[in-house]
Amino acid sequence: MFDKALQPILGTSISANNVSKNFFKEIHEQSRSIALIGMPGAGKSTIGKLLAKSLGWQFLDTDDKIRLQAGLCLQDILNQSGYLYLRELEEELLSKMQIRRRTVVATGGSIVYSQKAMRHIRKSTIIIYMRVPVPILLNRINNLDNRGIASQPDQTFEDMYTERNLLYQKYSDLCIDCGKSGVEKTVAEVSIQLCDYFRTDRSDDTR
Repeated sequence: MFDKALQPILGTSISANNVSKNFFKEIHEQSRSIALIGMPGAGKSTIGKLLAKSLGWQFLDTDDKIRLQAGLCLQDILNQSGYLYLRELEEELLSKMQIRRRTVVATGGSIVYSQKAMRHIRKSTIIIYMRVPVPILLNRINNLDNRGIASQPDQTFEDMYTERNLLYQKYSDLCIDCGKSGVEKTVAEVSIQLCDYFRTDRSDDTR
């Protein structure tokens, strides 16, 4: 899968197979896992599952964990207890979670409001911001009113994006523009940027 997905990005001058081998060598030498952050509709779960499968890693979706623990869907939690309570559940889960090595974690879109949770997951993960423009996000999301988005009731999606985008950039180690690419090409782009990230030895970044 990686060879076919990497080739359109790399072109014919570089061997996708060699990059793939280098990537797997680099990634398996790392002690940290991967956390994906971004807006609802960015593809964190879809990309995360495929990335984890490609690496032979575990995949974890924190929204699924919240639904399981609460016994409710996210929208029901919002309807019954409000958006701040959902953010509290998210913070409690992430700030206490022991993320195993070689795990790809898809986080909820509002986790960046919790400095406590972000500090915690940063200890054990490389944080990747899956950036997608607003028009594409809105085109992807068919159930905006009942998707379970932890935002203020009177806040527009565009205003939420502007607010969160700053936080996503603040906490991310890498930013992937993935609005116009297919799933496999996005996974390939993630692999390339991860490989470059490892080579620059930025694991001691103290931002």
